[in-house]
Amino acid sequence: MTDTAVLNEVPDDAESLQAQAAVLRNILLNGGTLGTAAGVSQQDCEVLYQLGHGMYQQARYTEAFRIFSLLVTYDHLEPRYLMALAASAQMLGRYADAIQHYSTAAVLTLDDPAPLLHSAECCIAIKQMEGAAEALRMAIELIDQEPRHEALRPRAEALLAPLTAAGH
Repeated sequence: MTDTAVLNEVPDDAESLQAQAAVLRNILLNGGTLGTAAGVSQQDCEVLYQLGHGMYQQARYTEAFRIFSLLVTYDHLEPRYLMALAASAQMLGRYADAIQHYSTAAVLTLDDPAPLLHSAECCIAIKQMEGAAEALRMAIELIDQEPRHEALRPRAEALLAPLTAAGH
């Protein structure tokens, strides 16, 4: 029996449960995902992503949030899923959740200012002006380093200007 086959069995005792936990721990420590462990393919995830994207485009943010939550559970290392989940949370007014997911995406995509920009929008919505200003300055710094993100500059500068004027 393969290691991952153990995950498909229903544990009937503590030893079986510990064996499953050890296999899952090994998968995750070696860069695997819960989706991989559960046999969810990348194609399955892409279909779910397209479904969630469609829901988001139709302003069905609750449904999109649920789908993207599932995708993040399956693959916590895919920045697109985190960004989509964060955007859905943002549209639902769940700003603290959105900031958390944007922050995780920012760590996974260190050269992309978009998660920082959107995180700043959420910070502004919940009156965390210092956090917003810091995120925007970091975003602009990344834009300076990566010209391919130049299109984000006007929005970042427009959001930062009143914060700077207010002393943030």
